[in-house]
Amino acid sequence: MKKSLLLFISLLVLAQPIYAQQVYDDNSVENPYYTQGNKYLNNSQFTSAIGEYKKALRENPNDFSSVIGLSNAYNSRAVYYNNTAKNPTKAANDLRSAIFYMKYFSSDSQASTQNSVAKMEENLKSLLSATNYSNAPENIYNTAKKLRTEGEFAASGYEWYKLLKDNKYRYEANVNLGDIFNILAKPQNAVGFYETANNIKPNNPDLSIKLARVYDQTGNIEKATTQYNSALASSTGETDDILNSLERIWQKRVMQNPKDAEAHANLGVIYQKQKLYNEALAEYQKAESLNNRNVNTRLNIGTLYQEQKNYDMAINVYNSILQVYPNNTQALTYKAQCLKALGRNEEAIKTYQNVLGYEPANKVVRAELFEILKATMPTENVLQYLYQSVQAQPMDATTYYDFAYELHKANKINDAITYYNQTLKMTSEIPDCYVNLSQAYRQKQDLVSARKVIEDGLKKYPNNDMMKKQLATIDQETLSSHLNNAAKAIEKADYEKAIEFYSKINPPTVDSLIGIASSYQELGNSQKALDYFKQALKLDPKNADLQYYVGTLYYNMNDYNSAKPYLTNAIKLNSPQSEDAKKLVAYIDSVSAVGKLDSAYNLYNEGKYPEAVALLNEIIKAVPDNATAYYYRGLVYDAQTKYAQAIKDYESALKYSPDFTLSYYSIAVDYDNLQKWAEAKSNYQKFVDSTKETNEYTDYAKKRLSEINI
Repeated sequence: MKKSLLLFISLLVLAQPIYAQQVYDDNSVENPYYTQGNKYLNNSQFTSAIGEYKKALRENPNDFSSVIGLSNAYNSRAVYYNNTAKNPTKAANDLRSAIFYMKYFSSDSQASTQNSVAKMEENLKSLLSATNYSNAPENIYNTAKKLRTEGEFAASGYEWYKLLKDNKYRYEANVNLGDIFNILAKPQNAVGFYETANNIKPNNPDLSIKLARVYDQTGNIEKATTQYNSALASSTGETDDILNSLERIWQKRVMQNPKDAEAHANLGVIYQKQKLYNEALAEYQKAESLNNRNVNTRLNIGTLYQEQKNYDMAINVYNSILQVYPNNTQALTYKAQCLKALGRNEEAIKTYQNVLGYEPANKVVRAELFEILKATMPTENVLQYLYQSVQAQPMDATTYYDFAYELHKANKINDAITYYNQTLKMTSEIPDCYVNLSQAYRQKQDLVSARKVIEDGLKKYPNNDMMKKQLATIDQETLSSHLNNAAKAIEKADYEKAIEFYSKINPPTVDSLIGIASSYQELGNSQKALDYFKQALKLDPKNADLQYYVGTLYYNMNDYNSAKPYLTNAIKLNSPQSEDAKKLVAYIDSVSAVGKLDSAYNLYNEGKYPEAVALLNEIIKAVPDNATAYYYRGLVYDAQTKYAQAIKDYESALKYSPDFTLSYYSIAVDYDNLQKWAEAKSNYQKFVDSTKETNEYTDYAKKRLSEINI
């Protein structure tokens, strides 16, 4: 009797893991997570082993035995993914993680582990080469980002290490490695990477916070304080966490030394920033009682009253400073501000002028003085005053800007443009000048010049919100005409012209990209349509329609693996096409069952019948009408001489796939074994009648038909 067999060709075979010599401390207690990890690993339960070893490292990140175990578990699972599950992507990721832990995570090193790392790196190189993986820095960067996003921190870290010497990606590599080591409970390792990143790009508030926190975690309080203060000074967002961290540091210092005046003063600053004015005043007063020679503490008390709009009390404090230090420009400036707030403009003007006598280049004071002058002078007089100032100070960019701004307010657009441009020739340090000059050009309907000015400004100030908003407004004004022209072209079915108009929209918008994609779809160019839909999705990742469009395009291109995540996202986001998406996902799931069928057949060939049946049961549960799954389960039952069960499954295969005529042959053979000659002969006849070609199976069937006499 003969059964049909399938031939499988294995992919790259990875080396089995080389278990490094475990090292124990005779005085230490073995970690229970490590022990459980070893049990899982010895039973080939690799994913569970990985989880236990990670728990062990959370408790003790310096446990080198757990590092070895975790690396071995990742390496072993990589072998399984590649050789059994036929998933080289997951295999590569596990190898990356194995190498990261063994090579970079621990400072320990042993000769026995070096050979293991070398072998894993050789396997990874071969695997990536077989999948045509590009080692270009940009691809490594994208891979590292993707792996981190997917939560594959160790695998991501392995890729980031490759970019540490690349000038383009060196900063992000150091930041990400700092993040990864911090996530993996190794803040001491994170410090060096964050410090290097900070040296490359200093004064980044987000990085300052990260660096402050790892300094804090590793006990370097002085450096932590410096970085928290740096982050606080440059941050434009929420600062509660920073203030809370600084408050904790200064409170601890006060507890350690209640007579530390500096600590009390700094704690007062934190309370003031938190609007806890009573607490702040108490700390300032405590600081003054400990050290009454610190002018800054007294200034802070003044600003505290000033912030509470208790201007008279603030002025008294500033006067007490000025009695001792009459040229203290900070006290003079704050006093002038209080006088202005109280409406005592003449006194405020004299005080501001006093400051300028000491600091002629103080732009803040000059601007505040000018505000008072503007409030008390008619427009034409203000313009005349500024014109005279420009003539008197021909090299003072600020005066030129003030003049341009007032001309602009007076709707003298051409003159304003002249002086704005003159200002920018003298300095690029006035961000508002770019915005206002752009606005003046917009008022003249010169959008090209308006956009050029803002583009120049953003080169200097890439994070300036006003410039970004201005650019968005300019783009919106040009957007409408392009969209209207594109719509007219589509009405005429001139899709190439529509693409031309949509492509003029720069930067691209979700709508323009969808328009281009839809036009390419109408032109029958599915790949181009897919590219532009995906670009739109990058701009709006939660757009359910776009998820569905991309998914269906991949589906129509028979790329089911790529299609399923998008279709699944469309369902999660409640796309109007959710029901259609569910149907497509169900079909894709049925197709994916084919891969599991291969694994089940391998188990059958290896004689692992219970495992094969279990896997086939899973497939049948997921795809109840999969004829091949029933046929394969019939083969397994045959191998176990469970002929009645096998016959039932062969009949199910025929039920769901009447063309699966080999089932008749298998049924006949089983009835032969059960000595049910009539049933055997009937099925041999059905097999011969339904099979056009002549082969060894038809020959055997005909032979049995001639031998069975009933």
